[in-house]
Amino acid sequence: MSDYLLEVCSGRAAWQIQPTDSMEIDMEEISLKIIASGWECTLRNRLCYSFSGEIDFTLFPSGKLLVKTGDQQIAENIAKMHIDSWLS
Repeated sequence: MSDYLLEVCSGRAAWQIQPTDSMEIDMEEISLKIIASGWECTLRNRLCYSFSGEIDFTLFPSGKLLVKTGDQQIAENIAKMHIDSWLS
C-alpha cells in the first residue's frame, strides 16, 4: 500500500498528491525543505504555498500537493520526494 493517493485532475494537466495519513503540516517548515531541494517559493499565504522549478506545484495545509504536469511519472517522482523527504 502506498503512503499517498495520486489522482489525475480534469483535463490531465495536473495531478493531486494526497498523503494517506491525515495531518496538518507546518507549511513554513516544509517549504524550507522544498526550497533546499531546488524550487523557488512564488506564493506564500495561509491557504497555500506555490513553488516553481523543473515542475510547478502548490502545497496545502493538509499536506496535499497539486502538481502541474500531464506526465504521471513526473507526478509520482514528486510524490515520492514529498512523502519520503519533505514530510519526513
